[in-house]
Amino acid sequence: MLKKITSTVAGAFVFIIAVNILSRGLVFVREILFAANFGLGPDFDIYLVAAVFPITINTIILYLGQNFFIPTYNRIKATDENSAASYFKFMLTVFVAAGLVIAAALYFFAEPVLSNYISTTDAQVLSKAVNIFSLFLITIPLNSAISIIIAYQHSEYEFKYPAISRLFLNFLIIPVLILFAGEIGIYTIPIGFVLGTLTQLLFLIFKGKIKLSFDIINVSNLKANFKYLDLSILSILLIETIGQVYMISDRYFFGQVQQGGISALSYAINLFQQPISIVALALSTVIFPKFSENIQKGDYKNFQKNLNDVVNVNLLIFVPVAFILFFYGDVIIQLLFERGKFGSADTNMTFLVLKAYVISIIFYSSYAVANKIIYGAQLVNTLLIITIVGILLKIGLNFLLVETYQQNGLALASSVSYIFFFVAAFIVVQIKLPVDIIKVFSKGFLFYAVNGLIALVLADILITGFDNLLLQGILKILFFLFVFLMNIKITNHNSLQLLNDLLKLIKTSKAK
Repeated sequence: MLKKITSTVAGAFVFIIAVNILSRGLVFVREILFAANFGLGPDFDIYLVAAVFPITINTIILYLGQNFFIPTYNRIKATDENSAASYFKFMLTVFVAAGLVIAAALYFFAEPVLSNYISTTDAQVLSKAVNIFSLFLITIPLNSAISIIIAYQHSEYEFKYPAISRLFLNFLIIPVLILFAGEIGIYTIPIGFVLGTLTQLLFLIFKGKIKLSFDIINVSNLKANFKYLDLSILSILLIETIGQVYMISDRYFFGQVQQGGISALSYAINLFQQPISIVALALSTVIFPKFSENIQKGDYKNFQKNLNDVVNVNLLIFVPVAFILFFYGDVIIQLLFERGKFGSADTNMTFLVLKAYVISIIFYSSYAVANKIIYGAQLVNTLLIITIVGILLKIGLNFLLVETYQQNGLALASSVSYIFFFVAAFIVVQIKLPVDIIKVFSKGFLFYAVNGLIALVLADILITGFDNLLLQGILKILFFLFVFLMNIKITNHNSLQLLNDLLKLIKTSKAK
């Protein structure tokens, strides 16, 4: 039954949404444990700085595998399925080998890299950072294999195992934190990450029936597959590398923000990314192969329909999310994190950072869709230019804003660059492809934004007078959502029909 449900785009989307909700729920539990055990303390700041390079590299590898492998694999498979299978094995070998080389190089240069990045004369602080850094390096070759296996399974429209595999990371981190945080402190985090990544890889190999072999490493196979490694992989590598500079550039200002400022950025960006990871990435994951296929076939009628559906579903979810996080984010932070070493002052600091991020969430989630369209249309060099300009904007604004606004300035700089990505990418899609993405977005955004304003005003007027401010905040959020959805129902907006269509497709797939 599970295979039938995930065999359609709609079914796969809802299945991934369900798994992502569970996954992000585990992340919430993880972040709650982080807050309770480490708060905005110095050890957590050290971990965030030490882990940023390995985590960033892993993210780059994951996106590089998907954005390069899927279009190339589909192109090869269209002419020769045997060559496509050989190409998968070749890329798996290449990525694992590259991951081993990167990890080994960073291990030998760990201390000079971190000593230049962490402005401290405390040998114990530097030693702790190096140890955390070294533990995280173990995940790089493992994640390299995971990246290609997931990309391969997505190419074959197999979404369930990659989605489920993401759960293992936090399944392992949470018990390690609970059992050992009191004994080994901050080291529980990298150890949990290593165990979780290894378990994820083993699950993907076993459930995906991946046959590992190194027969690809011979002259004939190398010659046959090296021809597919064109310059586009370098452009994609640059795009993904530049796009991940955000965390690195923020943590460069470790000594120029308030104590706990880096930790506040981490908690806030995790809240910001929760709905993006659950919804926007699920949408782009399941629709990317379809976008790529529609473009390759020149089927722009279905392409426009898929585009309309994705943009409207994205707005339906992210407009109310933006209102809730911006106006009631302190309630959510207090509810989730305010316990143990995480106090009310920490809530206030984190909420201000969150507000700076949230002003861009609607646009950034929409950019995730446009990004996949540009990859599917193989306009990689155009995306590279957008990415370079966006990150230069981010870095410039970091230096400009950090002195006055500290961690809030760093978050605001990110939001401005995210909005730039959205505007530039939408213009490119509008100009380069025979579809109308700007009109679809503008029309939907106007409706949902007005609806959100009405719901917000009614919630603030009608839900007042409670002695317990936390309870009052929770009730305001629930009433806001109720009014928002009722307005859609009353106006008979087509977003409800779209959701009904998705559910019908899932029911149909169950019946087959």
